[in-house]
Amino acid sequence: MPTRATAQAVARACARVLQDRFRARRVILFGSTTGEGPWHEKSDIDLAVEGVPPEQFFQAYSACSELVPQGLTLDLVPLEDVYPEIRARILGEVEMPEDPVMALKDLVEDELVALERVSGQMRELIEGCADPPTWIELNAMAALLHQFYTGAERIFERIAVRLEEGLPRGQYWHADLLSQMAEGREGIRPAVIDEPLRAQLKEYLDFRHFFRHAYGYNLEWVKLRPLAEGMNPTLGRLRAQLRAFFEHLIQIRQTSRLDDPQNVPLS
Repeated sequence: MPTRATAQAVARACARVLQDRFRARRVILFGSTTGEGPWHEKSDIDLAVEGVPPEQFFQAYSACSELVPQGLTLDLVPLEDVYPEIRARILGEVEMPEDPVMALKDLVEDELVALERVSGQMRELIEGCADPPTWIELNAMAALLHQFYTGAERIFERIAVRLEEGLPRGQYWHADLLSQMAEGREGIRPAVIDEPLRAQLKEYLDFRHFFRHAYGYNLEWVKLRPLAEGMNPTLGRLRAQLRAFFEHLIQIRQTSRLDDPQNVPLS
């Protein structure tokens, strides 16, 4: 597995390319590569960039990707377009809590805000689309469904990494991670989601897999409709269960501190 030091060196090389070739005004490294979170085998290089001409952005991304060795991936974020809450964290305008659970909770809240936007875009698309939706509208819905599960999975990745339980490995790690979230860890954390929600989210995971490999297939409204119309209520259940998870997790940690003999005041 590439080390954090390797990722930092690659990030510096990418920054030079962005500034010298693409006139970037500033390049900011953020995320686990900086030490903000645990370094793990699926960590990527998170770079925010400002000032690259929009028509050259993907050319810049391609040029930087050529510098990234096997085992690492690059996430290049245009600072001008990123959601406000993510921008604030990148720029250090929001102070991260020192308590690791509260820091995790804040990161998850940011992800939920982003998912709210995706869900809102889906509602707007459904309300304004043709009957039945055109192929353009169906592809737009499919892209939003893809974003929806990717955002939910990012939350689960953060929980698994930040609580140091690790990410699954192997070909089916996406499904295994989802199942992992429906299982409690004795003395460490409760289940993040319940089994009915796991089953619902598995449908979105399966669609994402289909969509990524659906070259040559026509999307059909009758098949997309349950997922598209179900996105908002599914997000509501996810939000509620994450809120309950953190309340329970905080309670477990407080109880553990009280039970720890080292925390008993001296008489």
